[in-house]
Amino acid sequence: MRKADYRQIALTYDVSRPLSDQNLELWIELVSKKIGSSYKVDFLDLGCGTGRFSIPIANRLSYSVIGGDNSKDMLSKAREKDGTSQVNWILQDATSLPYNDESLNVVFMSHLLHHVDDPLKVTKECYRVLKPDGVVLNRYGAIEQIRDNREHVFFPGTLEIDEARIPSIEQVEEWFTLAGFNEVSSETITQQSYKSSNEILERASLKSTSVLTLISQSSFQQGLNALREYISRNPNDPWLFKDRITLTTGKKSPPDIQ
Repeated sequence: MRKADYRQIALTYDVSRPLSDQNLELWIELVSKKIGSSYKVDFLDLGCGTGRFSIPIANRLSYSVIGGDNSKDMLSKAREKDGTSQVNWILQDATSLPYNDESLNVVFMSHLLHHVDDPLKVTKECYRVLKPDGVVLNRYGAIEQIRDNREHVFFPGTLEIDEARIPSIEQVEEWFTLAGFNEVSSETITQQSYKSSNEILERASLKSTSVLTLISQSSFQQGLNALREYISRNPNDPWLFKDRITLTTGKKSPPDIQ
C-alpha cells in the first residue's frame, strides 16, 4: 500500500485541515454521547496527528487523554499546541500498542485505518487494551461516501489509490466484529467543511488530503486547474462545501455476556 509522507504533511496539516468550531463541537458532542457519562475516562486518540481532537477533548470533556501517533513530526506539532501539557503524547505503533490489557476506557481513531497495513490487527489491539464496557470509535470517510467528492472528481489517479486502501462501512463493521466487539453500529454525518470557494482552493493547493500527496505533480496541477475552473462557473454549488463522515462504534462487553 502506498504511504503518505507525514514528515511533509505535518508542516501544513493544521492550515490545510482545520476543523471549524462548529464541526469540532459536533464531533465532541457525538463522541461524548457514545461514551456516556463516566466519572473518569482514560481516552486514547490513536493516530492523533497534531492533536486536533486530543487537545479539545481534554479541555472540554476533562478526560485523561493520550495522543498516540507513529510520526515524530506530528507529535512535535501537537506538543507545541498543547501549552499546558494536558495530553500525554506518545510515539507508538498502532499494531503493537504500549498499554496493558484492559487499561483504557476509550480508543478513538480519525482517518487512521486506511493508513495501516493491517487494519484488523490494529482493531484487535484496540480490543485488547480496552476495559470491559470500553468503547472504540472510528471516524472516517467510507469509500462509498467519497467516490464522488472533490478530490476524486477532479484529481486524476486519486480514486484508484483510494479504492485500494479506503474501507467501506461494511468492512469496518466486519473488522470490529472479528476483533470481538459487540453492539457495532455506524452513523454518518454530513458536515459543512468549507465556508467559501476560496477556502476550498487554498486547502486543495496545500494538498489537504493525503491522497493528493500520492499523485504526480502534473496530475495534481491538472486537478487543481480543473477544480479552479469548476468553482469559477459554480461558486455556490453545495456539493463543493460538504463531506460525509461516518462514526463506527463498538463495545467490549464483559466476558460473561459475550
